[in-house]
Amino acid sequence: MRKKVLFLMNFSAGTGNARQKMAPILECLAEAGCEVTMYPIIPDAGLTSESIIHERGRNFDVIACCGGDGTLNHVINAVMREDLHTPIGYIPSGSTNDFAKNLHGSLETRDLCRAIATGIPYAYDVGCLNGRFFNYVAGFGAFTKISYDTDQHMKNMFGYGAYILNMLGSLPKNLAYRVHATVEHDGKTEEGDYIFGGITNSTQIAGVQSPILSEARLNDGYFEALLVTAPNDLIDVTEIAHILASGRTDSEYVQTFKARNMTFRTERPVGWTVDGEYGGEYIASHFQVYEKAVKIMINPEVLGDKTDR
Repeated sequence: MRKKVLFLMNFSAGTGNARQKMAPILECLAEAGCEVTMYPIIPDAGLTSESIIHERGRNFDVIACCGGDGTLNHVINAVMREDLHTPIGYIPSGSTNDFAKNLHGSLETRDLCRAIATGIPYAYDVGCLNGRFFNYVAGFGAFTKISYDTDQHMKNMFGYGAYILNMLGSLPKNLAYRVHATVEHDGKTEEGDYIFGGITNSTQIAGVQSPILSEARLNDGYFEALLVTAPNDLIDVTEIAHILASGRTDSEYVQTFKARNMTFRTERPVGWTVDGEYGGEYIASHFQVYEKAVKIMINPEVLGDKTDR
């Protein structure tokens, strides 16, 4: 019996190459024994990941999507809210594709199709910020708005380079950014003025691998928190950059810890980025980890050290 796949295509995501991938994807999945029902994501016509999965999601063996990390974020939110336990599949067509790089040894379309058709379901942890689920990162502070503020045309032309250009252009303003926050986790409280705060389940953010996140595991029941103290001068900036590049965690400028639950409290509403998209503004931001809540299809040979230790 053919595997029934619900496939959502976001033609406008990332570099805009989903349209070129469509025919090879359908051909590859059909050859591998899948029966594919494809929907384009057209929000203006009421065709969103959430609406499609709500109406049709229970009738398939796999729910797959082609788009950027933001597209996958919408799929995850729909799956979690519908309480579906159907495995998902992901073929990235975004500019950076952090989450896919965490999971797959190759981003070749044929290998990703093979994972959907004949791979194994891999259960991983999902985070939740004030009721919104996310796959791998939520962050506030300097540079976090760049992902969703960068013009889509620039992303399509330059990919990750567009983020860098936007970051450089906003550098003076970002270095002046600071927010006073208290962070409660595991019976402890951190407090300070921060230029950046992130909750991650990833070894890389915005296409850049960080030594600080190198030990992250996608299904250990914990997310990694990273807090960067706001610099007072250029000497502090240089020191912070060196610490982040080297992976040191024994610094007054950079704090890291693992947690299942944490709450950020700030003096004013703070905007969050969630999986590269705008995630809302809050004074009290509560995070919870849902351990092994979602299953994604992967090729078994790339499991490697992604499992918890």
